[in-house]
Amino acid sequence: MTLHDIEQKSLQAETPVVGTIFKADGSKVIAIGMKRGVVLQKHTAPSKAKILVIKGEIDFNTENQSKRLALYESYDIPLELTHSVEAYEDALFLLLLES
Repeated sequence: MTLHDIEQKSLQAETPVVGTIFKADGSKVIAIGMKRGVVLQKHTAPSKAKILVIKGEIDFNTENQSKRLALYESYDIPLELTHSVEAYEDALFLLLLES
């Protein structure tokens, strides 16, 4: 699935649209598309991860705080931090994972 496919499908979906766009030894890049208001439910990052917004805006939410990330902003996700992500606007973001 391409970034364009993920973005287009997300505009019609009521849940996040997820696709792996790169995978190599020890690393992976996952693209996630969500239309405004869609939530990626609470979960934890089991490995070193960075989130990078490439379209729209998202809210990265933890139990204690919310951080809005806009176009081209990134955030290093702490290991084992329980969090959710909500699309403040139609959004497409990358999750960069290192094992």
